[in-house]
Amino acid sequence: MKSSVFSRKLTKGLLCTVALLGAANASLAATTYEIIPIETLGGDQNFANDISDTGFVTGNSRKAGGTQLFPYVWRAGVVEEIPILPDVPTFGRGFGVNNSGVVAGESGNGPSKPFRYESTTDTIDDLGSLPGGSGGVANDINDAGTVVGAANNGQSVRAFVSDGTPGDPLEDLGTPLGTTDSFARAYGVSPSGVIAGVARNDSDTTSEPTLWLEDGVGGYTPTTIGSPAGSVFGEAFAATDDGRAVGRYSDPVSGQTRAFFYDGTSSVDLGLLPGVSFDNARALDLNEAGQIVGYVADFDTFPSFGGAAVLWKAGAIFDLNSLIPADSGWNLLSANAINTHGQIVGFGTFGGDTRAFLLTPVPEPSSMVLGASVALGCLAVRKSWR
Repeated sequence: MKSSVFSRKLTKGLLCTVALLGAANASLAATTYEIIPIETLGGDQNFANDISDTGFVTGNSRKAGGTQLFPYVWRAGVVEEIPILPDVPTFGRGFGVNNSGVVAGESGNGPSKPFRYESTTDTIDDLGSLPGGSGGVANDINDAGTVVGAANNGQSVRAFVSDGTPGDPLEDLGTPLGTTDSFARAYGVSPSGVIAGVARNDSDTTSEPTLWLEDGVGGYTPTTIGSPAGSVFGEAFAATDDGRAVGRYSDPVSGQTRAFFYDGTSSVDLGLLPGVSFDNARALDLNEAGQIVGYVADFDTFPSFGGAAVLWKAGAIFDLNSLIPADSGWNLLSANAINTHGQIVGFGTFGGDTRAFLLTPVPEPSSMVLGASVALGCLAVRKSWR
């Protein structure tokens, strides 16, 4: 008798667990987004490159009547122009922003200089260059103030790290190959300091996706993480604290660029959108929940010439254009960054212009009702066990 009762209770419990998981998956799959245009600096074009967990966004924008792009920081409908460093051509981009609104980016483009901008004090600092070289670009910054990017050392482009202190020299991160003339770039840094990028591998055959981890004695150890196709060219654009990473690699069979996810041990191809002709893909960012954003496109580096902003989650790929209101007037081309809240920034077209956007998740009421109904049903089952 006890065995039969226990069996029925166990069956009900398992059914509740399955139902709850199903409801959670339904909610995940049914997520839609509110789209918020990010204001320009007065012109007809802008791009959004990064978003913090506190809602700061950075990128670059045209001014009214101008053709050059200038860096900006945006939050809650207020856009602020970031000044250009002196003695460089009038041009700039903001690439990374932290929760305090501190921006890392580049000023000028011939050569460019890496900058750190403090929005609360409206101060911009030139982060300098590597010994023997000049110029560079700062690609990301975390809440500890760690800045990463790429600069020239007089022999080659190298990945660097900086604590953001003006006047302090940039630190060369090195490469798996170990020579001073081997190529490397750093693109992203996690909250705890895991750095993602690309570097010449130790066999000197190609440049591969690379992570730099702190070695415990004040330096960093570069480690090639490879790609789904092994030792082929690739880049890692972002990483999490536990060493997961995303990026792109060159598929040796198709010759196309494909997106990959590295789980800390091995890499997998993230796939393409079914039913469309886009055969190139890049994964540009991921959050701790494992949501990945990027784009698919006809041409690897030019989603503006035919592409779609995408989201990879729970083993599936989603065209973000299908998850915004159908009458929005937007065509989302690239999703460049995602924060821990699932908010996404990137660029697309609206009214014939290239514009930056912010997507904020809006769970569908039906999914919320489903989850609540299942939870109440399981609560009733649990009470019946007593």
